[in-house]
Parts: sequence; C-alpha cells; structure tokens
Amino acid sequence: MTDPIRLLRELDAQHFTSGTAIAERLGISRASVSTALAQAEDYGIALTRRTGAGYQLATPIEWLDLHTLNGYLPADTELSIILDDTLDSTNRQLLKNPQHGHVLACEWQTGGRGRLGRRWLGALGGSLMFSVAWQFAGGPAQLAGLSLAVGAMVAETLAAASVRDIGLKWPNDLLLPTPTGSAKVGGILIEMQGDALGPAQVVIGIGLNLQFPAHWQAELGQSAASLQAAGLALGRNALLAALLSRLERGLRDFAHSGFAPLLPVWESYSAWQGEQVQVLAPTGATQSGVLLGLAADGSLRLGTAAGEQLIHTGDVSLRRANSEASHD
Repeated sequence: MTDPIRLLRELDAQHFTSGTAIAERLGISRASVSTALAQAEDYGIALTRRTGAGYQLATPIEWLDLHTLNGYLPADTELSIILDDTLDSTNRQLLKNPQHGHVLACEWQTGGRGRLGRRWLGALGGSLMFSVAWQFAGGPAQLAGLSLAVGAMVAETLAAASVRDIGLKWPNDLLLPTPTGSAKVGGILIEMQGDALGPAQVVIGIGLNLQFPAHWQAELGQSAASLQAAGLALGRNALLAALLSRLERGLRDFAHSGFAPLLPVWESYSAWQGEQVQVLAPTGATQSGVLLGLAADGSLRLGTAAGEQLIHTGDVSLRRANSEASHD
C-alpha cells in the first residue's frame, strides 16, 4: 500500500499538482495516487481537488527537515536526531535502544500514547511528536520531579515563542484558557529503564498541538487547543529546535540540581494555582482542596479542611472544581 504521507509531500498550497505527475515521479499507478490521497482527512489534512488540474493542499505544511532543524540548533549540541514519517510511537521505538542524547521525531503516530494509557492525537503537519533519550547516573530516586521539570522547560520555551497564557496542570499537561475553562494543548510522557541504584535510561515523550482540526474534537472526547491560535510565532522546525535546545541544557542541570531550581518556574505557570481542585483516585475516591503549589519533590500541595495534604505523582487525575470544561 502506498504511504499517503509520501504523496502529500508532493503537494503544496500554492499550485495544483496532477495525479498523473505524482504517479510518474513516484513510479506508482494513477489509481494508487487517488486511493492514497483519499485518506488525507484521516490525517487531518484538507485537500482541494479540481478535475483536470489535480490536488492542492488547503493550507501549507511545514514538514520536519533535518537540515533545517540542525540549522536552528546550537553548534555545540550533542543531540543525535532521527526523523521519520510514520511510527507507532516515538517513545515505544526509542525505548528499544535508549541511547543518551538520541532524539526521535515523526510526522505521524499510529499508536501515540498519553498518560494513563490514553490515546494521543496529533494532526499531520500541525503537531510536534518527539522523544528524547537521556541517561542519569543515579536511579529512580534521583528523578523525582523530572516530568514537572520538563513541563517547566516546555512552558518557558512556548512563552518565549509568543504563546499567550500557557499553563501547566500537575503532573504533566499543558493547557490554554478557553471561554469555558481550559483545554489541553500538549502532554509529557516519561518512561524509564534501569536499576534501582542506576544508571537510569529515561525516554521523554512530548506531544504538542500546533493546530487541531475541529472535527477531531468529538473523537478525542475532551477539549483540545492550538498553539498557533494562541500566538505561536515559530514554525515547526524552529520550535522543535528551541525545545530540544532548552531540554538539552535543562536535563544537564537537572542531573546536578534536581527539580528544586525549576519549582518556582513551574508554579509561575500553574494553571489553577490558588483555585479549588479535585483529585480523583483510580478507585473513584475524590479529595477536594485548594491548589497551594508543589513540594520540593514535585508532590502536589493540597489545602484541605484537615490541613495541607501532599498528593504524590501516580495514577490520579486533577480537575478544576465545579467546572464542566475540566478534563483529566
């Protein structure tokens, strides 16, 4: 079967390209072109079709490009980057051989995952989906607060790229405000291998919605937002390079200093700081209180009628109290 992404790379938003020309360039049949491009909407891509003229993208796509990406990165970077069109999951692939400093990014994930095993959707050309492998000399105890540190680094980078009102939701979601509450614009998934005493190989997966097709909202089952609608001033390659550069510096610092230096940064982006929230356990039990901030190890500080309680990162969900727009 012909990969639709391979064919979509032949199109642009300025000109029509005939199916015959695409078939000749790629050495496939005209019928294969038609069949493959009929799947464009499955990827969140809108095409304009015109009899006798061919196909045109409704909106431009900035494809990830290694040469362009490397041009944005600092000359002394030690990251090794691999780009792919289609993968099941960048995290899953990188976990097979998590070499320190390796980065894997793709245009499309068939099995993208979020926290608690949820599905992660990202529009082709309208998202960033990538993973970074990093080795820490110590074991899991050294990594307390790592997902929060990564969230703070990502939020800082997005704010510097002119994204308005980016917020963090404990432990690893990025939010943007909406007229009825807030909506998820990105997430972080961290997976680890290694012994209790170290070293620990960590794979950090990050997904961000630069755009999000409106017709996907129903399929997602929760509100989602778009970085471009919130003022994002960088293209995909420039943004990915900015994120990788910040992560490379920040992960080195984290290995020496842990989460503490980034705790106030995280709290400065905390979406619901000082608000009433609910913590939902897998059993269905609910704990309510005021979000006070974070403890030094990244635990959530919850002000309750019984006093301050610490909620440790685990299989719990955080929601804003009394808000239909809140989500896990």
